[in-house]
Amino acid sequence: MKRLLLLLCLPLLACPSEESLRDPGEFVLHRLNRAEYNNTVRDLFGTDLRPADDFPADDFGFGYDNIAATLSLSPLHIELYERAADRLIDDALHSGVTYPLELAAEAEDATATVGTAGYDFGAGFWNLSTEGTLTATLEVPVGGVWFAGARAFGHSAGGEAARMRVAIDGDVLGAWDVTDVAGDAQIYGAELVLTEGPHTLEVAFTNDFESAATGADRNLLVDRLVLQGPLNVESPPNTKRDRLIPCDPGELGRRTCAAHAIRTFTERAWRRPISEDELLGLLGIYDLVIVEDDFDLAVASAIKAAMLSPWFVFRVELDANANDPTPHPVSPFELAARLSYFIWSSTPDDQLLDAARNGALETDEDIELQVARMLGDAKAEALVDNFAGQWLYIRAVEDAAPDGATWPDFDDALRDAMKQEMSLFFGMFLEEDRSMLELLTARETFLNQRLADHYGITGFSFPEDGSFTHVSFTGDRRGGILTQGGVLTATSYPLRTSPTRRGKWMLEQLLCQGPPPPPPGVEGLEEDSTTQDPETVRERLEQHATDPTCAGCHVRMDAMGFALEHFDAVGVWRDTDQGQPIDAAAEIDGEGFDGALELGAMLATDGSLSRCMAQQLYTYALGRGPQTVDWPVISDINSQFEDGGYRLAELVEAIAKSSAFRHRRGGQELTAEPPPEDATPAEEEPTRDGWEGE
Repeated sequence: MKRLLLLLCLPLLACPSEESLRDPGEFVLHRLNRAEYNNTVRDLFGTDLRPADDFPADDFGFGYDNIAATLSLSPLHIELYERAADRLIDDALHSGVTYPLELAAEAEDATATVGTAGYDFGAGFWNLSTEGTLTATLEVPVGGVWFAGARAFGHSAGGEAARMRVAIDGDVLGAWDVTDVAGDAQIYGAELVLTEGPHTLEVAFTNDFESAATGADRNLLVDRLVLQGPLNVESPPNTKRDRLIPCDPGELGRRTCAAHAIRTFTERAWRRPISEDELLGLLGIYDLVIVEDDFDLAVASAIKAAMLSPWFVFRVELDANANDPTPHPVSPFELAARLSYFIWSSTPDDQLLDAARNGALETDEDIELQVARMLGDAKAEALVDNFAGQWLYIRAVEDAAPDGATWPDFDDALRDAMKQEMSLFFGMFLEEDRSMLELLTARETFLNQRLADHYGITGFSFPEDGSFTHVSFTGDRRGGILTQGGVLTATSYPLRTSPTRRGKWMLEQLLCQGPPPPPPGVEGLEEDSTTQDPETVRERLEQHATDPTCAGCHVRMDAMGFALEHFDAVGVWRDTDQGQPIDAAAEIDGEGFDGALELGAMLATDGSLSRCMAQQLYTYALGRGPQTVDWPVISDINSQFEDGGYRLAELVEAIAKSSAFRHRRGGQELTAEPPPEDATPAEEEPTRDGWEGE
């Protein structure tokens, strides 16, 4: 039937291709995960706040935390969404600086030569009961004209008012009679030019008087020492507020400006144009609040409602053809959102939304242009943080816990350096457009002094500030990600290496050929096996694998792990284990290798590596695990990946142009095409934790 449809459409030159008619798989409503929420509000508000760090941890599926089916919504999420909206809006409206500033030191906190707290005359005042001084140092943030003085009141006696002198940095500014009474304190002082930096402000009481005969007592009571300014400098713009309210209510009129601000923010937050009814609904909130509060708060209340809407919290896709089981394109704005959350883990920018609005996301060429632009943006670092961070276990380094007594040099600085090395190494393939096969063979990496010392690498000069330098290896020990301390540490036990864990990581993450769970009742090696065991880890595992129940999985998995045995549980090179020479040679399917470099070179020529890369990024991009209907699409993507020289940009582009990424369907599932023989047939989530069958 499909072929007949294509033949009938040929003269029209307008029918979808056979590839586009493939079932794009099921769609699941996708809640923003924590990384996506933080990045989205960063781009909406221009903020450094990361409110989603306080949200509940996201669940994993298929190795990733952006799988739609696992991203549930709890009552706690709703409470924290409201708290986050309040925090973000308050920061945006009030983070700007408005001149003049008032810098103040409470008199009780100043340095006093005489006197006591003036509780008899009013709480919060310092009573200079005899001649003396109060001094405080205040930091002036902006040079210019400032007012310097003090807020005080006096007790007159002997026919005179209390006399107060003000000096700054030792220079007398002036003197004043303080004739006010308690409850009507005033600020006394004068203007002067101050430079940026610290300045010492001094207040002195200069005419003390006391009469034993009459009981008269002249005193000066000081509330606070103040600097106000700059008086000749305009307030800098509050760019965060301008993002929320990009208009002047005095020029446009308050309600017109409010409507413009609410529409502008909401369309970016909801990732699509909003209807007039939706705008009126949000303006209704503004109308209610403006009666009691100011303009900014009224607009902010409507913006908060937009942030608590499912349209913001979820990546909503509405299907006008919900009952049509035939694959059909998603809307341009939905495609823009798919692209932005794939590459940036964030909301579409204005250029991407404009492309959707103007019909510039329809052709392969349109997609190619946007992908190239987006990969060149700094926000594409999200592919390193969120895709590679999970695929290659960069994040897992944070959870690694080497035993402190066994590895006393392992600390947080080393842990951070390991993560940074892996991130910079993967980022190199994004920035330099190199073959991803070099992930396993590149004889180069990024090191700082701390990590170089840990590896025992000399001959390089590193910055003293701990930053990283790109280095090339000349020895025969390190090369590619298999020899990097982060992955070696993340796949070890606290007290020893684990060839099984390391082999499982390579099978699952690099070849997508993870083993099945171990049979019930199978006991592995003890995790804390240490120097009291006379055999090496390899010897014990080889003995363990003689059990026919275990051998089926361990033969291949352990062989790959044995190649990394020259590296201990924190990635340091070693020549012996338990006093015995390390044997890093092994064989898989009749092909032998000795050590990590030879294994890396062998895996780089295995066609399963590129197919697995395509499958991993496809899973991450679509936010769901591969189904049977996806294998033909993944096969096509892998072919384009191969033809493009295995470049990461080519793989991203191939996925973005694929039928599954640009289409959806309604109704029941179409008849699935059988997967190719060389595709991984599993539809269940692969395990990610350490394999317990060791």
